Amino acid sequence: MLEHIEFGNYNNIVIKVGSALIAPDGHSCSAEYCLPIAHFVRKCRKAGKQVTLVSSGAVAAGFNLLKPDYDTLTRKEKQPLAAVGQSMVVAHWQRFFDDVVAQVLLTSADIKNPERAQNARNTFKTLEELGALPIVNENDTVATEELTVGDNDNLVAQVAALTDADLLIICSDIDGVYDDNPKINPDAELVNQFEGISDEALAMGKQSTSAQGTGGMRTKLKAAKFASENGIDTIICNGTNESYMRLFSNQNPGTLIRNNADESKEDVA
Repeated sequence: MLEHIEFGNYNNIVIKVGSALIAPDGHSCSAEYCLPIAHFVRKCRKAGKQVTLVSSGAVAAGFNLLKPDYDTLTRKEKQPLAAVGQSMVVAHWQRFFDDVVAQVLLTSADIKNPERAQNARNTFKTLEELGALPIVNENDTVATEELTVGDNDNLVAQVAALTDADLLIICSDIDGVYDDNPKINPDAELVNQFEGISDEALAMGKQSTSAQGTGGMRTKLKAAKFASENGIDTIICNGTNESYMRLFSNQNPGTLIRNNADESKEDVA
């Protein structure tokens, strides 16, 4: 069982927070889970680590505020809800930080375009120099295919690569990756570590969606696979119980996916 992680070895962290943590139980934006996550971010920054926060929740915040009569949402319906919710999400995060937060809206198309990707990279670098915290989200109001399942899970891995991160933390509403669905199988066991992501590991992920959010464990594992191939370690952990704070004691808070791009890296004992 893997328990020890040299958290001090990581200097550039990207943290992803999902819609279920931003807007739980019908709230437009809730401090219940976001405030402890913000405390973790502040503590990381105080320790000299560069942090980029990728925050979902715009569609969920808009949905919970306007309460449209939709059982499911089409892309066309999600886009105006995102327009309503995005400013709410950024203002919500700003409440928890003394430093300035900066909204950065991207699509996969931005990152795939070399000139626009370089502009984004320059923006992240300058924000870091100015001491501002980037709050990144999918540009949902103009995105097309990006609003399909796993949008921000895919985006966060690309942002991690774009910002030269060495650690990606995905805060979910589950403790990590299990060998079976723990909501169905009470004997399912948490997998503490993967060395990269194989097809067998991907098969452990179960896809899921809700009216407001997108994604599931499979999309998180795919994001971890992309990160791993770009030399970035990934941790998938529970954002509802502050497990990520265990990192400051060099303890594994969930599932660690070690990158397979640099086998000489000795982050884990």
